Amino acid sequence: MIAQAPGWALGVALLAAVSGIPLRRVLQRLSYRAESESGAEHPGSRWWVPPVLGGLGWLLVTRVGQEATLTAPAQAVLLITLLLVAFGCVALAAIDLDVHRLPDRLLAPCGGVLLTGLSLVSLLGAGAGPWWRALLCALASGIFYLLLASLSLARGSVAVGLGDVKLSLLLGAALGWFGVGNTVVGVYAGFVAGGVMALALLFTRQVSLRGHVAYGPPMMAGALVGIMLPAGSVASLF
Repeated sequence: MIAQAPGWALGVALLAAVSGIPLRRVLQRLSYRAESESGAEHPGSRWWVPPVLGGLGWLLVTRVGQEATLTAPAQAVLLITLLLVAFGCVALAAIDLDVHRLPDRLLAPCGGVLLTGLSLVSLLGAGAGPWWRALLCALASGIFYLLLASLSLARGSVAVGLGDVKLSLLLGAALGWFGVGNTVVGVYAGFVAGGVMALALLFTRQVSLRGHVAYGPPMMAGALVGIMLPAGSVASLF
């Protein structure tokens, strides 16, 4: 089992951090920018990408190792799936922080990888229950964020956009695999992280009261909180 393999967490963390070096270089080329965004300020070196991926690698190994009911092959597939999705999410976060947009050409592959990986884990012994729960939680999260986006648009704001709605489907599925309670906590934590981020940007005068804050990164941070919580710690809520 992954939890019993010494050095797994450190090895995966180092590998994830190293994989962030080429990702950082790709992001620096700014090839994702639309023509209307080409004049925007350069986003910087993205120095944080490798260490963030390293930290995610460590955390995900720890969390997957807690799934004691899964066989070793199922744990390995789940870990690889989550790591690939995390890699895509870091790229999406970097882009969203730069141009406040979550490109479909990254969201769609991440969704495909997650769906395929969770399906394989189900076939390797996890059963159909977690798979269906992940699907239902994805739909519930997507509908919730679609309502938020509609309300935001009705008020003449773009605080929550369609990119956030699509991202909520991805994050909802990942959270739902671990539990309904994890999903609720993850979504709520995303709101808290978004509020903290907005206050920090206002305090440092990097954004005005009417400015737009990239909401994708806080959503991802909240999802990580929800995923890291053992199912038993939130089961009492449901």
